[in-house]
Amino acid sequence: MLSLYYGNGKGKTSCAIGTAIRAASKDKKVLFVEFIRQNELSDKKALESAYVTVSSAPIDIMLIDDNSESKAQISKIFRELFDSAVVMVLTQKFDMLLLDGVFDAANKNLIPESEIYDFLSNAPDSLDVICTGVNVDKKYIPLFSNITQLCDTQTNE
Repeated sequence: MLSLYYGNGKGKTSCAIGTAIRAASKDKKVLFVEFIRQNELSDKKALESAYVTVSSAPIDIMLIDDNSESKAQISKIFRELFDSAVVMVLTQKFDMLLLDGVFDAANKNLIPESEIYDFLSNAPDSLDVICTGVNVDKKYIPLFSNITQLCDTQTNE
């Protein structure tokens, strides 16, 4: 099953973390890959205490300048993170893969969208995949069976 949490509202990662912990509590093997480094040590500790494997980008995506001279190097790091996650879930028989901020990394051209699309299109039926991101290209929407849009709402009183 493919699930998506997206939008400009808060809570995408929290939803993904909750899902990961629930799956792990049911003896599912879970890999949580964090493309947006949020430095929430409590989240990481909660995931690891629930026996969720966590893999994080070494660089905060929000600090990456689109005109950075080192963008090719940074892109290589993010591609390797994505590629290693795919290899891990397929070879080590994970039940669930969470790609937190994967679409944000794609929007910054750190991971080729074609690789994400190919993986999602061909993911084994036995693997639950959850993706998060603020902006998601419409071409991905038909791939997902569960979609949750989180919106930032403001009330004017």
